Amino acid sequence: MIILVSSKISQKNIHDSLGKPEYSYYFLMKDFLPALERVGRVFHVQSEEEVEALHDCFTNLGEEIVFLSVSPPHQTPLGLKCPTICLFAWEFDSLPNVAWDGNPKNDWRYVFSRIAGVISTSRETAQLVSQAAPAQLPVTAMPAPIWNRYAALGKAVGHEPALAERHITFHGIVIDSAVLGLSADGLVSNALETHGETTPKEPLLSRTEQHKLEAPQTLRALARFTRQIFRDWRNELATIDDTIAKVTTSPVSETLAPAKPKHQPEQEQVISVAGVVYSAVLNPADGRKNWVELITAFCWAFKETDNATLVLKMTHHDLEYYRVVLVTLLSRLSPFRCRVVVLHGFLDDAQYQGLIAASTYYVNASTGEGLCLPLMEFLAGGKPAIAPKHTAMADYINDDLGFVLKTSLEPACWPHDPTGMLHTHKHRLNWQSLMEAFRYSHAVATSTTPHYRNLSGQAYQKMRQFASIEAIAPQLTSLFEKALSHAKNPGRKKKK
Repeated sequence: MIILVSSKISQKNIHDSLGKPEYSYYFLMKDFLPALERVGRVFHVQSEEEVEALHDCFTNLGEEIVFLSVSPPHQTPLGLKCPTICLFAWEFDSLPNVAWDGNPKNDWRYVFSRIAGVISTSRETAQLVSQAAPAQLPVTAMPAPIWNRYAALGKAVGHEPALAERHITFHGIVIDSAVLGLSADGLVSNALETHGETTPKEPLLSRTEQHKLEAPQTLRALARFTRQIFRDWRNELATIDDTIAKVTTSPVSETLAPAKPKHQPEQEQVISVAGVVYSAVLNPADGRKNWVELITAFCWAFKETDNATLVLKMTHHDLEYYRVVLVTLLSRLSPFRCRVVVLHGFLDDAQYQGLIAASTYYVNASTGEGLCLPLMEFLAGGKPAIAPKHTAMADYINDDLGFVLKTSLEPACWPHDPTGMLHTHKHRLNWQSLMEAFRYSHAVATSTTPHYRNLSGQAYQKMRQFASIEAIAPQLTSLFEKALSHAKNPGRKKKK
């Protein structure tokens, strides 16, 4: 069988696409490739014209051929001669059914009636598709087969928690709360005293300026007042930027890079960590991820605990998007004895596996997930998780392999709906349950080694059964065979 594969993001532009819409589809495609290669010969394509040309070529040779579009339904090409299968992730309890902007593809039912098959990364979404699609359309749910890549990091019998010093290597920018000298007093630290400067800081506004700006009576005056305060606030934060650029300590951190580089630094960062390490990989521009709540719950749980570290690997191309919010948040939470380390840059495969090996837990606090590859990858490496049990995570998260967070439903809109209408739901995080899960998991790692080892072993075994190449390849074969049959005899009868 010939399998044509396409994703909007490719290896060539992934570095510049971190944090942009659909960037995660590149990783989804990459993780499915080993299983696809078990099923047939895989060709990467870049255009619809290339799909059609290869379809004609291989059909003339008597080969069966399918096109796997790794993209949301509304971005899946239609009208091709090659049988088309859509592989996508979705994290809401309803599907778009409105053709806004005059584009019929925005009503996903229109797409499902014109393709040969659907692969969803969650059972919940597969059920929604089956209800909305033509009765004969092949639909299946399967996760990305990630277990084989990370299996060497785990054990069937589980890990004991590593609490001694270990190291994370990384090419990029590191923001480390341990070296910033954070203070909520003016949102600046004692960095000037550290560098031998004792001149007191000027207030945000002089008394004359304060008098001029007191009690603005008009909207225009209020706007000027707000802009003045904002400019002064940003100037104060520049002092912390200088600290990030200058401070060098060991072994807490090697070198903290400048806050505003045009390119990622070439030198390798080596971050030393010890004790219980919680890791998360997330896009700070994605409001579902609740990264602010992650930090506040962590710092609140471990305000007086110095052997707890939260490592956040940010998947965004622009540090400036979240830097001010991050530093302000950490300043407002200070003082705290725990440690928050933020990594900005691209981890290669070896560095990413090093992050998994150095971690004690993975933590997810999102309002919804279409799959959450990082969570699955850490579980495959034998790392227990703190996570909610909803959307795609409901397929594999349970109390046997981690600590389940409490959530509740609230109204939401589909992320690409320009109208912003509340047609679906997301899962509101229970912050208290996250904070308590931090504390309980820390006690497990430091005091009840057998419990931790059992969680680790269960995580490893679950991913082997759920997301290995051996588990996924037969499902792909079955789906492709059904899709080819459907393409020859599509039928158009709708399900009732």
